[in-house]
Amino acid sequence: MKKLPLHAEKPLITKKQYEAMYPKENETELAHLYFISKPHKISTPLRPIVAGIHAPATLISKYLDESLRPIFNRVARKTIYINSLDLVKQLENYERDGNLSSSTKFITADVKNLCTMIPKGGALDALYRFCVKHGKDGNIGNLSINTIIRLACLVLDTNCFVFDNKYYKQIRGGAMGSPFTMTLANIYMYEWEQSLIQHQQIRNELYGRYIDDIFMTSNESIENIKALLDQANEKDPNI
Repeated sequence: MKKLPLHAEKPLITKKQYEAMYPKENETELAHLYFISKPHKISTPLRPIVAGIHAPATLISKYLDESLRPIFNRVARKTIYINSLDLVKQLENYERDGNLSSSTKFITADVKNLCTMIPKGGALDALYRFCVKHGKDGNIGNLSINTIIRLACLVLDTNCFVFDNKYYKQIRGGAMGSPFTMTLANIYMYEWEQSLIQHQQIRNELYGRYIDDIFMTSNESIENIKALLDQANEKDPNI
């Protein structure tokens, strides 16, 4: 019987990608947890930061961030505030278009613990849908979507750190300090906020978010605004 030739499986990543993501063994170290205060918040709560600049999966996290962040920034540009000046310009356009009146209300909302609250499964599902919608031929750049999901799993599954001489593994959300965490949280949030975005666009109102701070305008009644926000708040228990 003639033997069929064996075909090696095509690598999921190229040699160049492998070298870019592989940890430098002589520099690798376990991440550690520290806290910074948030003096602008009531009672001055603490923000947990995982310092993992030399953690094993940091280069993978960085590679994913560099691959996906530009796509997210392009897709969500109209609903993301870059800085305070960007918000001022949008308000000027809002006024110029005749939408600002004596009944206009400015609404602010805060997303509590944006990066650390996202569930792993939900975040990966949102990431997959985002990649399918905005990728090309099943790829984002020269990475397949399935490879991106596998790499994202690796980053989320290796969020280990030391604090007070004890070892921990983060089982929910992403590590504050890991490059990919913010992009993943933004993708998850972008899917969640679509109903609010559409509601605002239909009424020629502003909606935008700067990381975990939301700003909106409205000419509706206080009762309608509260109902809208309550509905949004109940949409996902993680937000």
